[in-house]
Amino acid sequence: MFYAGLVGISGAVTGGDASPTQLGLAWLVPTLAWIASLYGGDYFDRDLDALTKPHRPIPSGRVGARTARTVMILLILTGFALTVAVNLRALLLAGAAAVLGIGYARVFKGRGLSGNIIRGAPTALAFLFGAMVVQPFPAPELAIMAAALWIHDSGSNLLGALGDRDGDRSGGYATYPVARGDDAALTALVRFFIAWVTLVALASVVIDSYRVPCFYLTLLVAVILGAVSLVMVVRAPKPVPRMVCLRAHELIVIERLLLPSAAIVAADRFFLFTFVVAPSIGATVLAAFVMRRSYRLPSPMAA
Repeated sequence: MFYAGLVGISGAVTGGDASPTQLGLAWLVPTLAWIASLYGGDYFDRDLDALTKPHRPIPSGRVGARTARTVMILLILTGFALTVAVNLRALLLAGAAAVLGIGYARVFKGRGLSGNIIRGAPTALAFLFGAMVVQPFPAPELAIMAAALWIHDSGSNLLGALGDRDGDRSGGYATYPVARGDDAALTALVRFFIAWVTLVALASVVIDSYRVPCFYLTLLVAVILGAVSLVMVVRAPKPVPRMVCLRAHELIVIERLLLPSAAIVAADRFFLFTFVVAPSIGATVLAAFVMRRSYRLPSPMAA
């Protein structure tokens, strides 16, 4: 839940000298959009979840389908309203993110690798939105970091699809692992990893504020976690067990918080790191630990 907000803040501090109010908006709008996507994902996947993940909010009855849809719409509209107040031009980014998010859930999730790539795009838009909170338009060199975040999130989504392979197949979703198999999915994950690492390395050369030791150190930790996660699934028996994918994705959830955090630290925003980044990482680690018990809940498809 904290990821998109950190991406927005990283775009703001990279884009210029952001005020506390601007930083707050750069965090809030992407966060609202991200939470909206969580509700939207539950709403659009409710039938599939009823078959494969009955413990999820809607199939279990903890959240009504109409409630999830209403919250999604309200959060999107709130984000639009705040965007208009910040930078009218950024409304194009907010609108594109909403269309891509809904399009992924409704249409593209079961369309192979294109679905994973579309799912990663809103993260790049969140970074550029953060920059546009500070400037009328983002600087051209910021497109490199935006592309790195895009590719990274696409790979993260593909890893999630690999873990959900059996359930998606039973529900009729032709995700990339379902359509092409584990070997093709693992090859794509390796390529995604190489691509985003290369782009972030390039960004560290092109973007002036990134050329500091603390950026490279934070990036190094992120790369190590990403590499360990990748090795876990590559070396696993085939088909890759769901539990291996879940454990690997736990590392990715932490690692991807470090990418925007590197930009925040590089901009000498140690206050933000102490009171925003560190608590976000701590809460995410705690949530991942608590959620582990749901991984072992039985699925009707496995009965």
